Amino acid sequence: MIRKGCGCLLFFPLIICVLFALFFLTFKSPNNFSDYKKEYLDETLELAQSTADRFGLFTSVVLAQSALESDYGRSLLSLEYNNYFGIKARSNEDSVVLKTNEVINGQTTSVNEAFKKYLSKSDSFNHYGKLISQSKRYKKVKEARDFREASQYLQDAGYATDNHYAEKIIAIVEKYHLGQFDRPNF
Repeated sequence: MIRKGCGCLLFFPLIICVLFALFFLTFKSPNNFSDYKKEYLDETLELAQSTADRFGLFTSVVLAQSALESDYGRSLLSLEYNNYFGIKARSNEDSVVLKTNEVINGQTTSVNEAFKKYLSKSDSFNHYGKLISQSKRYKKVKEARDFREASQYLQDAGYATDNHYAEKIIAIVEKYHLGQFDRPNF
């Protein structure tokens, strides 16, 4: 014999399962997972533009390189020490020693390196702009005709030891259409 009201008891767990599944899928979807990347780029765009304009660089490269070096603002180096470009410290500068990966003789190796500490995100961007625009080593970066050339010149000048460094910067620029922010004839 079936009692009235038992249908609700069977229906309730089913509703809970459906709601749980929807909740889980919503927060685990690839679109939400990558929102932090878009959020970083949106939040950092104005700073990247002002840095690029001030030092004659490509906004797209400044923004993409900071995203790559800081894992879109989520790295310990950027969160705790405001270093958004992986800039290493000189012996007389305030620094923190952290583990990093370097490519040495074609092999990726984990090493401890001293990285420069900054007081703010904007200090990090300002120092990066000065470094790239005033160092003879990076002269070609300023002479580049587009973001692809600038990225390649950063790699050629030894900014990073990764043999695919330029490709990674270019991929970020292209994926997020950052080239639209580059100003002609700067």
